[in-house]
Amino acid sequence: MISPANAIDAKEVLVGTYEWINLDAIRLLSHHTSAVVAAVVLFWLVGWLVRRMLDDSIMKRIVLLLDELVLVCIFGYFAYELLFFLYLRTRGLWPR
Repeated sequence: MISPANAIDAKEVLVGTYEWINLDAIRLLSHHTSAVVAAVVLFWLVGWLVRRMLDDSIMKRIVLLLDELVLVCIFGYFAYELLFFLYLRTRGLWPR
């Protein structure tokens, strides 16, 4: 049995857990994962609609190329934001 003298306060457990597990990084990773999945699905849908609705022409190729270019830019932005955030957190430069 644990005596009341040896019991740990719940606040101490949360503070210890927060320092041990980076909850902000987990929150950011889950946000970016859901955003990337949503972007892939939406851009796949746009590409599928363009392939089905437009005749084979230069306009169809330009729209598909822009679709892929914007998707790559979104991936780059998410990667930059995630790495920049994690770099600042690990260096202790992020404001609390």
